[in-house]
Amino acid sequence: MTLTRLLRCSPGTCFVIASLFAPFQSMADTGSSAANVQHSDAQLDAILTVRAQEILDRMGRLEGQSKDIRVQVIFDFNAGAIQVHFGPGMLPDDYGASFEDQHDAFRHGLTHVAQKAAQVKEITFRYQGREIEAYFPEVRREAEDAQRARERRSQGGHAFVSASHGYYYHHGWRRWALQRDQYHGVQEDFITPQYADELQKWLARRGSGVVTTRPRSLLTEIQHPEAMQPWWQMAARYSVKERFPENPKIWNSKGDRIYPTRDYDEDINSRPLMANHVGAGVALHLHTNGADDTAASGARAVVQPGRPDDLLLGRSILCYMKELIQSAEGYGEFSVGGEPFQVDKGENRLSEMPSIIVEMGFHTNPADAAALQDSVFRTASMKGVEKGYRLFREGKGCLPLKAEPIPGINLSQGDSQQVDVVFEGYPQYPIELVTTNVGCPPGWTCTDGRVHIEALDAKPSQITLRCENAGSAPIFWDTQVVDDDGVKSPPVRHWVQCTRRPGGAVARPAVSTGVEAATAG
Repeated sequence: MTLTRLLRCSPGTCFVIASLFAPFQSMADTGSSAANVQHSDAQLDAILTVRAQEILDRMGRLEGQSKDIRVQVIFDFNAGAIQVHFGPGMLPDDYGASFEDQHDAFRHGLTHVAQKAAQVKEITFRYQGREIEAYFPEVRREAEDAQRARERRSQGGHAFVSASHGYYYHHGWRRWALQRDQYHGVQEDFITPQYADELQKWLARRGSGVVTTRPRSLLTEIQHPEAMQPWWQMAARYSVKERFPENPKIWNSKGDRIYPTRDYDEDINSRPLMANHVGAGVALHLHTNGADDTAASGARAVVQPGRPDDLLLGRSILCYMKELIQSAEGYGEFSVGGEPFQVDKGENRLSEMPSIIVEMGFHTNPADAAALQDSVFRTASMKGVEKGYRLFREGKGCLPLKAEPIPGINLSQGDSQQVDVVFEGYPQYPIELVTTNVGCPPGWTCTDGRVHIEALDAKPSQITLRCENAGSAPIFWDTQVVDDDGVKSPPVRHWVQCTRRPGGAVARPAVSTGVEAATAG
């Protein structure tokens, strides 16, 4: 899409937007990366800045934040990098999950606008020109401590699967509350355990002995004695407390400090801290998304900046989520991000192993919300997460299923020939090689072919093509690989030139078990 189409404004409107943008220029210090961006567009930056200011003005304030805060956005569309610069007043008294949640509103809202011009790969935040660690040095210490710890530990086949949110105690309201609002029938606190169940199932079936740990309780019949809600609906912090009462550093990470969202912040921290405690080899945090703009949609992922292994894990999981989701009936156009966002999040920052936040879809988008409640989508998305993690462990990258070109052949009446079908990717066996006729001459009868291959080395990857008609004509076929999960390679078009044999047809050759020849007769 061109920038002109993206702006859709009259000269007067664009002048107003540019005027709004003008006062923000001082937020990016001279000599900073923002000031030296070579591939930004002033009009697009102005639109993003206005959008960011709208988000900020509607946003509830945390303790310590000012009511009047200004923001500036610069988008380097060659690098796919959004830079958000806040003026004075954005910093709260305490750094925690609520502050991180505020940044998600900018990540989702600005990405939705900017990606119409170029793919968004990264979003960074600055506060009066400085990184957050300049104001909260403990954030850097936590990240560095976790990084040093992961360098000393081996990454075994132990997966920590965390379903997001649940009931927590709000010390300001003095009551128990859910962490997310309901949209379009989706309550994130309650739907993510279903996804965790699904992922745990596929990790057990396909994960080569992967052990799974879940931080939230699975008890459905017993209530939490204080919240008076079923244990399975409680936030992880309270279940972790029950399991490890002798280790309060996991579930009481804020110590004696009391502030309104203390338990909310401790819940976020308890997940990676428990993963560290049980020696997990990977942390998979499952979430749904929410945004002010109901048009924001699709699956995304978040990893911690500066951790290359986590980035590879995120790319692998998004790659195979896309492959599995878009192969499921009704979801061929469902959006799945190609690159994980590298954003500081406590769930990832504190993890001493590769860690990823998987965001399956936007509960604020009606179509995504319907998908999130569909068992077909749930199975496909979690198969994709499992496959991405499994291939990451095996050192394999993103390689979607694809068949190589198939050369055309010439056959006489009554002849058949086996043709190799070479493909790349990592299909789930058993697979089938499906050959479909797309061009049969008038008066001929063309029959589709199918080859069943039970395992990787069970038989050669070959199809059988046959001509039986006494005439001469070209026949056109499409062949694709279809795996046990329904993943299909793009069809490969190829041809057979059938020719009349002098003296008539010869005897039909035998065909192997599990092979249906593609026949033109």
